[in-house]
Amino acid sequence: MSDVRDQYEKWVYPLPVEDLDADFKAGHFDRSDPSLFRRKLWPRAVEPQKLKILIAGCGTMQAARYAFRNPECDVVGIDISQASLKHEDYLKRKHGLANLRLHCLSILDVQQLGEQYDMIVSSGVLHHLRDPDAGLRKLKALLLPRGVMSIMVYGWYRRFGVYMMQEAFRLLGIEQTAEGVALARETLAALPAWHHVKSYEKSAPDLDFDGGIVDTFLHPCDRAYTVAQVLRLASDNGLQFQDWLDRYSYSISALIPDGLGIRPLASRLKPEERWQLVELLGQSLGTHAFLLCHAERDPQDYVVEFAAGDEHGAWLSYIPHLRPPMEVLRLSDPQHRNPGTLRRFIYEFTLEGRDVPLFELVNGSRTIAEIIEACSTSPEQVAENRGIAFGLFSRMYEWDHLLYEIGRQPRSTAQQ
Repeated sequence: MSDVRDQYEKWVYPLPVEDLDADFKAGHFDRSDPSLFRRKLWPRAVEPQKLKILIAGCGTMQAARYAFRNPECDVVGIDISQASLKHEDYLKRKHGLANLRLHCLSILDVQQLGEQYDMIVSSGVLHHLRDPDAGLRKLKALLLPRGVMSIMVYGWYRRFGVYMMQEAFRLLGIEQTAEGVALARETLAALPAWHHVKSYEKSAPDLDFDGGIVDTFLHPCDRAYTVAQVLRLASDNGLQFQDWLDRYSYSISALIPDGLGIRPLASRLKPEERWQLVELLGQSLGTHAFLLCHAERDPQDYVVEFAAGDEHGAWLSYIPHLRPPMEVLRLSDPQHRNPGTLRRFIYEFTLEGRDVPLFELVNGSRTIAEIIEACSTSPEQVAENRGIAFGLFSRMYEWDHLLYEIGRQPRSTAQQ
């Protein structure tokens, strides 16, 4: 690990921010931040309000981000880089984050913390360990029974060109120096447009600063995962795969149009096979971000299900929440004759006119059954709206455009 530690001492990563409030207002946030996505993490509200959160490999700002956005929670950040922790400490002092504790510590030594956590976040760290499975098992030992782990690892197919260039730079003896970074930039710029790395460069968020070049192309320890390997990473280490952080990226209905001949074939696949198919056809997953929990945890706490043909099931008791950053571009006229348009990130989608009255009543407190009732004036209309609602809310679930709360239970004050 010394070579990895040395890299992050010299080339801090990610690019530090100076002000967390300005950073958030600019639209930057973590996709597992409980202040925004608590019901994604815990569809059933079984977690304490005051969470104990571990950010394992916090870099220059991730732990401070969580502490800033979740002032009622206790946040612990660990990292092997003193340089990164120095900036985390700067943000802690600047924003008065009394709920943040920082430790210079490897994931492989987390047992030294002597604590357990409701939530463990490790983004972009496990894939830099010599033994990612060992690191995941160390984190698992610190996860409370109803806790959730948010993990991000690299995606193999999107990064194929990256690994070609990593090998090329190793053959050339290019090192983590200013001269090495300059040579890497020059080489990348000279590559033909059809090189595999070019498609990755178009979407990479961090190649405009030297630390990003080093982390991407000159890292001494780096591996990536396919969908199947992500699922095995969980099962091989005694953890349950709970969900993708953003299911839209793995949705066959988002990728494959209705009229395409393979759509019926794809629809018959098991969920994990559909995810693999999307990965192979879309070639757009440079990372995999997902949630894990203990294998022994009750699935009723986290499994949201819209079963085909089940128009009278548990889904009627779900409470839909708008998922940030949801932007309503246009809703239909009062008679709902025209479609509505919504946007989340770069995903823009249409609501049919008949969907709009149901969608307009989503406020994070009404159940789907209550929404249907509020839109209906007769038993016949209730039956009709139930069918419309099933189509709308199951689609919004598959695309992760709404978050769903499973019923409601009194909130616990501590993990059991």
